[in-house]
Amino acid sequence: MKVLFLAYPMYADFEIGHTLYFLRKLGKAKVTTATVDGKPVESLGGIITQAQTEISNVDPTEYDLLLISGGDGVAQVLDDISIQEFLNDYNNLKKPIAAICASSTLLGKAGLLKGRKFTCAPNTMELFRNVFSDAEYTGNRIEKTDHIITAKGTAFPEFTIAVIDQLGLWKNKEQREGALKFCKGEV
Repeated sequence: MKVLFLAYPMYADFEIGHTLYFLRKLGKAKVTTATVDGKPVESLGGIITQAQTEISNVDPTEYDLLLISGGDGVAQVLDDISIQEFLNDYNNLKKPIAAICASSTLLGKAGLLKGRKFTCAPNTMELFRNVFSDAEYTGNRIEKTDHIITAKGTAFPEFTIAVIDQLGLWKNKEQREGALKFCKGEV
């Protein structure tokens, strides 16, 4: 399984930690990190993240999942044409896209949420209302519409479960329930 992680300055590293853990543990995922320019970015937690490529060089057919974290720096890349083009190309393949919190703005800007339900933090909705004009904001913790998953930044346990559900990686119901407890810190 091949996962493309789209990173940008000040992305929220904590929102995707459990998701990456289960993708690697259950799906033996190989994760490739792309940025707008192929240069390293720093996460909200101060992790310097090295990119393997720039987004304009990525072949969307090579990946099974597109993973995008939220974060305070989304406005820095919101108008980047290479991201919008890649998102549209990837979306046309109908492969899973998992976007948590502020990264839903990237999907909105690219037109991927048009006519779809989605969610994100309420303050993200207010700040970026213009990119969501053709979408239906629910305010739920998580939304799954076709192949697109969106979630509030605080819903990372549910986000993880939804991503692994979408990919069909659970061995059984017990494994799924145990993972949710793990992500919620109940184990």
